[in-house]
Amino acid sequence: ESGTIAPSIKTASANSNSQPLTINPVEPLQRKNNPYECMTLNCLCPFFEGHLNRRNQCILKNGEILQMALRKEYRMLSDDERQRFHAALNILKRSGEYDRLSAQHQSVGTGSGAHSGPGFLPWHREYLKRFEIAIRLLDPTLAIPYWDSVLDNYIADPRDSIVFTPPFFGETDYFGNVVTGPFAYWHCLDGRSAIWRNMAREGGLFTEQNINSVMAQTNVEFVLAYTAPFQGCPLASNYYAIEYTHSNIHLWIGGHMKPPPSSSNDPVFYLHHSFVDFIWEMWRQTRQSRREYPRDIPQCADPQHFSYSLMRPFYNLANRDGLSNMYTDFMYRYKSRPTCTIQHPFCNSSYLFCDVRIRPHCVTKIKLGGNCRGFRGIDACYKSICQNDHCIPGIFNSKVEVCRSNFSSTFDRFEDLSFRNAKQIVQMSSVISSFNCYNRNPCCNKWSAIGYCNKNRKFQKYCPVSCKICQPMFNVRSECTDRYLQCSSWKSSGHCTGNSSHFMAENCRFSCNLCHQSKSLKCSTYLNSKVSNTCII
Repeated sequence: ESGTIAPSIKTASANSNSQPLTINPVEPLQRKNNPYECMTLNCLCPFFEGHLNRRNQCILKNGEILQMALRKEYRMLSDDERQRFHAALNILKRSGEYDRLSAQHQSVGTGSGAHSGPGFLPWHREYLKRFEIAIRLLDPTLAIPYWDSVLDNYIADPRDSIVFTPPFFGETDYFGNVVTGPFAYWHCLDGRSAIWRNMAREGGLFTEQNINSVMAQTNVEFVLAYTAPFQGCPLASNYYAIEYTHSNIHLWIGGHMKPPPSSSNDPVFYLHHSFVDFIWEMWRQTRQSRREYPRDIPQCADPQHFSYSLMRPFYNLANRDGLSNMYTDFMYRYKSRPTCTIQHPFCNSSYLFCDVRIRPHCVTKIKLGGNCRGFRGIDACYKSICQNDHCIPGIFNSKVEVCRSNFSSTFDRFEDLSFRNAKQIVQMSSVISSFNCYNRNPCCNKWSAIGYCNKNRKFQKYCPVSCKICQPMFNVRSECTDRYLQCSSWKSSGHCTGNSSHFMAENCRFSCNLCHQSKSLKCSTYLNSKVSNTCII
C-alpha cells in the first residue's frame, strides 16, 4: 500500500565517507591542461585562479578553501543552494557547454562502452565528474545533487511529487513540454523548443528493494553486469543489476529521457545518474576492491566494454580507470540519504515528511492538488492538507516542517543574483569554453593575416586563437609568457627543441628563453612545413 514499507526492507545509506573534506592528506599533486581531466582539488586550483597553501589546500580568490563536492539529495538542498544550482545550469545552457557535454553522451548512446555492459557505471562516473566540474567552475560550492526516486515511489502518483513543480524539475503542459521551472523552454539538441517528458506511461521509479538487491550482490559481474549478452554468454542475466533497474526511471520519465542518445537533454538525467553512482558507491564500500572488474568475455559484450578498452570519448582513460578511488577520495562524496526515526520523526527538509508507520522512512511531499491517497491524517501535502485523497488548501502542521522556507520566492528569485555573484559567474563561465584555446604554432598570426584560416580548415584547428574560433584566457599581445603551468617541466624534458619546438615557441616562450626573438622571425621556413606535422604536447 502507498505510504508503507515492508518490515524486512532496510534503508540503504552511506557510511562515514559521506562527509566533505577540504583536502585528503595523501592527495597527489596533479597538473592538467583541461580541468575536466583533473582528479584532485590541487589540479583544479589554477582553473579557479586559486593558489595552494603550505598544506596544499586550494585557496580561492575570496579566501575560502576549495572543498570536495558534497552531493546531497535534491530536496535536502537549501533554497539558496538549489537556486544557485539552477542558475549554474542555465549559464551552462546559454554558453553552449551544457549542449556540448550532452552531445558527448549522445555520441555514445548506442554502440559504445557506455551502455549495455560493464563499462556503464565507470563511464558515467567519469562523465558526471566532468559535468560537476563544469558546474563548480561557475560556483565552487556546488555539486550535482542526487534524486532519490525511492522517496517519490511511496506516494500514490509520483507525478504529484513536489519535485515536479516549478522550484524543482518543473511542470509539463498537455503535450509533455516542460513549461515551468528553471528548465522551461530549453531548446534541445534534436531541435525541439522544450524538454519533452511523457511520464508514468511505462517503467517505474526505484524501490528500496531494488537498492537492497544491489547491496546483497557479492559478484562484481552481477553489478557491473553484461546487460546485453550475446548468444552463448556463459553468465546468467541478473535483472537486479543497476543498469537494468536504472533504465526503469528513464522509461518512467519518458520523452527525451527514454532513449539513451537524447536522455541528457533533460537535467533530470544528471540527478538520476548521481543517485545511480551513489548506489554503486555504497556497494563498492562494502563489496568491491579498487581493481575488481568483470572478466573480458567476447561472448557477453562488445569489446568496447572490456577492462582495458578506451573510455570513448575520454581517450586518455580505460574502462577500469573508472574504478579508481580517486573519485571519492579527492573529488566528491555523498551526503547520506534522508532518514528519520520514531524518536526524531523529521527528515530535515520542508519538502519531505516522515512516515512512522511500521518502519519510519522519509517520503516526498505532495504538491497542491496532488493525490494523497494512503496518507490521510499525515502531513504529506506541501503547505496544504490531505482531504478526500487530494491535497487542498488549509491549515497544515507547520511543526513537522523542520526547514521552513518561502516556497513562492524560490522561483521568483531564480535569476535575482547579486551583482557581485552574477559578475563572478559570468566571468567564470568563459573558463569552460576557453581553457583549451591556444595556438599550436608561433606563425599562426601571420597565417591568419594572409587568409589561411579561410583557405584550409586545418589552420582553424591548429590556430584557434588567431582564427578567432575561441576566446583565450591569456594576454595575446604578450610574447614573453608561459601559457601552461607545465612549461618549465616540459623544458626540462627537452621539448623546447625537436618535434615540439613549434608548440613551445608559441606557448612557453619564457621557459624556452625566446623572449628576445620575434615570433615571426622564422615564419618563412615554418610556412613551408605541413600543419599536420605540428606537434602538440
